[in-house]
Amino acid sequence: MTSTPEELRELRSAVRGFLEQHAPARAQLTQDATTWKRLTEELGLTALPVAEGSGGAGATFVELAVVLEETGRSLLRAPYLSTVVAALVLQGADDLLPSLADGSAPAALALAGSVRSSAGRLTGTLEQVVDAAEAALLVVAADDGLHVVPRDGEGVTVTPLTPLDGTRPQARVQLASAPARVVGDAAAAPHARDLLHVALACESAGAAERCIELAVEHLKVREQFGRPLGSFQALRHRVADLTVLLEGARSTAWYAARAAAGLSEDLPVVAPLALATCAEAFRTIAGESIQLHGGIGFTWEHDAHLYFKRAWTTALLHGEPRTLRHLAATRAGVLTGGDLA
Repeated sequence: MTSTPEELRELRSAVRGFLEQHAPARAQLTQDATTWKRLTEELGLTALPVAEGSGGAGATFVELAVVLEETGRSLLRAPYLSTVVAALVLQGADDLLPSLADGSAPAALALAGSVRSSAGRLTGTLEQVVDAAEAALLVVAADDGLHVVPRDGEGVTVTPLTPLDGTRPQARVQLASAPARVVGDAAAAPHARDLLHVALACESAGAAERCIELAVEHLKVREQFGRPLGSFQALRHRVADLTVLLEGARSTAWYAARAAAGLSEDLPVVAPLALATCAEAFRTIAGESIQLHGGIGFTWEHDAHLYFKRAWTTALLHGEPRTLRHLAATRAGVLTGGDLA
């Protein structure tokens, strides 16, 4: 059952307070095992999507959307998004869910790439898999469906990479006839990608909101010609335009979250559309935020560049908005396979 609005506000307040104190954006350039331990044990956030019978809280994607917006605000460097989406994907694997719920076995999602399955073994290379080096389990999309592979298992090589976004670790995963467990048929992989797209849309909306907040805070205190920058009408209009852009994107993300929670049958269409809308809005807002900060926004000392890199990384890793919109339109029957979006 979905929480009441008051319960969602309380959840948001608790998560935001924790992240502002223990995981601000600047701190996400380095790994902090203590944050993950407290996030999973004290707050129990990884348990949200897991059924109560498997050690979880039995929450829906609506509650997850709240948490993901907040982790996006702080650019959380932890395998939270990957782990909770994996928990949703692996609902039938009851033996794996308790370790996902308590955070002792974080997961990574390797859903893009060419992986071959033969006689229960996987072969292939997956580039730029987020959280792979920190994960205990890899959820892999192969040619015949979804599989689970232990990160430290036979035939698995994980090589950390140096990504553009220092707050989102990535790695190359090489599978050489690695033993794997089947957890879903061919239809499971697109569904897993849809859930990932919705999660990223919610995260992007939260991060974009923080970009606007940072810009407004700067405009209130920075003065020019003896007046706060925020008093100049042209800058106020720019912030207003960004706020309208954000609200449209956030509404799309929340509709998709409700679809992922089973409150609508539109998930295959709205999932890629939500990510396209939110990723594009995030990228625009992050770039405008740097401009609104003036000279300080271009320095490494300010957090603006961290959000800018996260915005571009999200789009580059998970599909450009044009590609995602084409997918949504095709699924909706608006376009055929040969049409252009």
